[in-house]
Amino acid sequence: MAARLDTLPFRAMGTACAVSVTMSGDERLRARRAMDAGRAEVVACELVLSRFDRQSDLSRLNSLNGEWVPVDERLLAALEAALLAREATGGRFDPTILPALVAAGYDRSFEQLTPHAPRVVRSWRAGAGIEIDRPGRRARIEAGAAVDLGGIGKGFSADRALQAMRAAWPGLPGGLVDLGGDIAVWGASPDGSRWRVAIADPREQGASLGVVRIAAGGVATSGRDQRRFGLRNELHHLIDPDTGVPARGGPLAATVVAADAAAAEAHATALAVTAPLAARAYVAERPGLGALVVPETGEPVITGELDLAAHRTRVRVTLPTT
Repeated sequence: MAARLDTLPFRAMGTACAVSVTMSGDERLRARRAMDAGRAEVVACELVLSRFDRQSDLSRLNSLNGEWVPVDERLLAALEAALLAREATGGRFDPTILPALVAAGYDRSFEQLTPHAPRVVRSWRAGAGIEIDRPGRRARIEAGAAVDLGGIGKGFSADRALQAMRAAWPGLPGGLVDLGGDIAVWGASPDGSRWRVAIADPREQGASLGVVRIAAGGVATSGRDQRRFGLRNELHHLIDPDTGVPARGGPLAATVVAADAAAAEAHATALAVTAPLAARAYVAERPGLGALVVPETGEPVITGELDLAAHRTRVRVTLPTT
């Protein structure tokens, strides 16, 4: 019997989510068990990692900054991933950006934001300390600092959900997790080829720039074309670690393919606060990445290990030699 894709949609982390598996007709129960496990892991991650839930482990850690705080293993692993990402991006991604993000006005979940002028953050500095005590199952952040795991938290959760699906169904032929555009894939797609992920054009609603083909790993997009706020809708959630305010001069959006969804999200965030002309150099210094960077005007920058099937003739798929 031909393989097909079975999908379980749900809502979590303030966005539309879905878990999908490749299956044949006689594998319905195993497929459902795997998808239920994936969804359960996403829900469990949200309970621990959300900064908007005052009862979450992350909120407790932020409120008790400077002190050691017992936390769930998921938060320890997410903090470790975030620290690795800060190092890998040269600080262009920084999990301790929260005070600057709140000062800019992103102080509650997006649908609850009200227009107001941004404040100047005086106490925040880039690269604040985070300590992790694995044996003691506890963590500590520098006094006066606070952590936001919004973007990388979704990528991290997508990776965890995919692992949970594989554990629930050891013979899983292939799986995909999509958490509002943070995507993790593994195994075979229903037709046996690589997974195909369409990339939206931020300059034309409803249009696509092409389809990324990926065998396993993660895909994530970060940009200033969505989630805008402020008195004149002039602000966005991408903080430049060099200035502590919403980044200026970066692209409209950056899509990254990496070994996992958490890494893809971190590097997409880094490229989203980096001048588009610097994207090629950034990716060339980090083997294994592929990126599609869309400036406000001009041609998209396509660089690194990116397998992109063009939908539009104006997208020239010419990968540079690195």
